[in-house]
Amino acid sequence: MRRDQTVRRSLEELDCRRGWGHRKMTGHADRARAPTLSGIMEGIVLREGDLRQKKTHRQQAAEPLEEQPSIIATRRLHVPDEYMRVEMSHDHTALRSGQQPETTKCFARLRAVCYIAARERHGVTPDETIRHRLAVATRHLQAGENGTAARECESILEAHPEQPEALGMLGVLRGMAGDAEAARELLLRANELRPGSPRLLNSLAMACMETGDLPAAERWLRGCLKRVPGFAPAWYTLALTKEQQRDLHAAVSCYERTLALDPGFADAWSNLAQIRERLNQLQLAGEAAGRALALDPANVVARLTAAQVDGRLGRHQSARERLESMIEDGTLGTTNEAIVRSRLADSLDALDLPDEAFAQYAAANRIQARTAEAAYQIDAGPYSLDAVRRLATAIDRLADHAVGTPEPETEGPFFLLGFPRSGTTLLDRMLSAHPAVESIEEQETLADAQRDFVLAHGGLDRLRHITEAVRSGYVDAYRRRVADAGAGRSPVVLDKLPLHSIFLPVISAVFPDARVIFVIRDPRDVCLSCFMQRFELNTAMAHFLDLELTAEYYVAVMELALDSLDRLPIRHLRVRYEDLVTDPAPNLRDLIGFMGLDWDPAVLDYRSRIEGSKIDTPSYRQVSRPLYRSSIGRWRRYEEQLEPIRETLAPLVSRLGYD
Repeated sequence: MRRDQTVRRSLEELDCRRGWGHRKMTGHADRARAPTLSGIMEGIVLREGDLRQKKTHRQQAAEPLEEQPSIIATRRLHVPDEYMRVEMSHDHTALRSGQQPETTKCFARLRAVCYIAARERHGVTPDETIRHRLAVATRHLQAGENGTAARECESILEAHPEQPEALGMLGVLRGMAGDAEAARELLLRANELRPGSPRLLNSLAMACMETGDLPAAERWLRGCLKRVPGFAPAWYTLALTKEQQRDLHAAVSCYERTLALDPGFADAWSNLAQIRERLNQLQLAGEAAGRALALDPANVVARLTAAQVDGRLGRHQSARERLESMIEDGTLGTTNEAIVRSRLADSLDALDLPDEAFAQYAAANRIQARTAEAAYQIDAGPYSLDAVRRLATAIDRLADHAVGTPEPETEGPFFLLGFPRSGTTLLDRMLSAHPAVESIEEQETLADAQRDFVLAHGGLDRLRHITEAVRSGYVDAYRRRVADAGAGRSPVVLDKLPLHSIFLPVISAVFPDARVIFVIRDPRDVCLSCFMQRFELNTAMAHFLDLELTAEYYVAVMELALDSLDRLPIRHLRVRYEDLVTDPAPNLRDLIGFMGLDWDPAVLDYRSRIEGSKIDTPSYRQVSRPLYRSSIGRWRRYEEQLEPIRETLAPLVSRLGYD
């Protein structure tokens, strides 16, 4: 994974992959935290006779100086010059006064000074020379001089290639620089030379996590915790791993173990708050965010989550004030600024300040567009405008070779399609409340067919002449992907990914027995909502950073989808978002019957299943609310801002009956 890659979710989520001495969020938080760095190499400690100091800098700083087994407290040393005496006196004073963040830096300086003093008075052994140089490297690292620290470690390794502490520190520095592969190799070698160090194993797990090898990360962490069950940093890293695996309930459990061992761990509180909010546990989320802010008032994750909770509980002015203060601080990085401005826009929209809200949405999108310009090529891949237009030209030819209307009693895959922000997530939650329905949310179950029929040269011609034997191979591949997604136990598996609407011509040819539920919403509301929404950026979602490009993409996709439904033998049922919101019961009865199931009133009580559940789409906040009509005709409040796309959308507004 690239260091700046976002998690595969919406940008409103805070990326919890924190490590290597910095807080890293979907791109969140530009603040440093180094819980694993100061103590990763247990050998970087001073000897005082047989006394070995192995405490982390944070633990040292929490104790009174006279209670610490430091060199100052245990041996009188000859200090070689007045400058060093002054420096030691300054550091001693800082330590006694508890100044932060100077305290941790003091220890590194004191150690280096003491080594120089020992060398002056007693001479020095090779081991002591290495320890001194490692102490110097640590001092540079803690001062933020990572390049100098890395060069010091490299210099040590030139003379002593098997020096485990230098390998370990250099591995951490490589990870901080974004080279996770190099970090992993260095830390693996360090672990071979000094096996079993909890801090080393923890950093090795971080390196594996950064390279995307989550099973390996978990193995190292389990081994570490088997050896030292009370090692809080390993529980924290395991929580991060579980978040990347999207096992949010397991992540919550790991954060709780972390905090039971270390109640003062602000980052663990803030991450726990974020997950609680994702799980719609708003009271618990607010409490956890409050604990984090009490420990660390500048914690970006906690501040964002607290604002999010305020907004979801209707405290929009409070959310606005929190978010404006974050912008005024002037300390946000570009990605964080985009997220904060977008959330501020949500608050302004809720406060009925459309001009101010739209300005903030536009500013957030401009920031994202700058940072994503090189990473996302919107003119390539199966979701590109080029692919959409090529599929649109093939509908007539595919219609000529269609296999005919499927038999009513046959059962094929069930697809829930539409355009993003049309209400597909709401309908998915409703239908999934039926005991005979399970849902696959936004999984690439059609990847094999996309590759061979959409991307490959001549693929659409092969699709026209597809044989039963070839078709069955793609059906088997689809079933394997459904099983890999953990579904297939219920009579109906609802495959919901809105932009699979693009592949309706492929679905028609490969799955002639498929049933498609297609959601429609006022095009003006859809495009406005897409422009306002924070998506995980990819080829498709990158279109939504510009309002006019949003409208162009919407028209191309929807015309392709509607033409496919009209002209290809696809068994489908259309549902209007507005009807679903205003009168859900009759619409849901029709849909349940379309899927061949008996009516169950549980679909009307879908919200009872939402609290504590994970919803892997940006709409998780909206669908957790009671049904509301304020989103119908929302575009009218932004009519002036939508004027540039009015003519582009006009044909579809008319075609869909929203004149």
